[in-house]
Amino acid sequence: MHHARAGLGLTLTVLASVATAAGCGRADDETTARAVTDRFLAALESGDGEQACAQLSPDTRAELEKQEQRTCREAVIDLELAGGSVVQVHVYVLNAMVELSSGEAAFLDHGEEGWRLSAIGCKPEGGKPADRPHDCELES
Repeated sequence: MHHARAGLGLTLTVLASVATAAGCGRADDETTARAVTDRFLAALESGDGEQACAQLSPDTRAELEKQEQRTCREAVIDLELAGGSVVQVHVYVLNAMVELSSGEAAFLDHGEEGWRLSAIGCKPEGGKPADRPHDCELES
């Protein structure tokens, strides 16, 4: 009996350590997702299509080029996005949602290139709340 209890205590300690580490990782992920979104918005504002495209996931870049029949750096500048600034970031393991001051949202995936935008210019169908499905200007 005593042996099993000691093992349980060790298991709980390990789980607590993992939870603590995950909490730190999540804060880092939130910071990175915010930075990627900020870089994308700043690049759009300055007309830097190459920098804007670097913030998109490979699938999203490919989808934009397919839709617009031109290079990403040319097409991304013409997207009709309200933009704004980052209000809140929500991270869900390998996905994130960034809420913007304009009421739009952006979604990010964590892939080989790290955090990259997978959907932009997104608005909840039928308006708020944000947990409804979203219509996006661009998504992969």
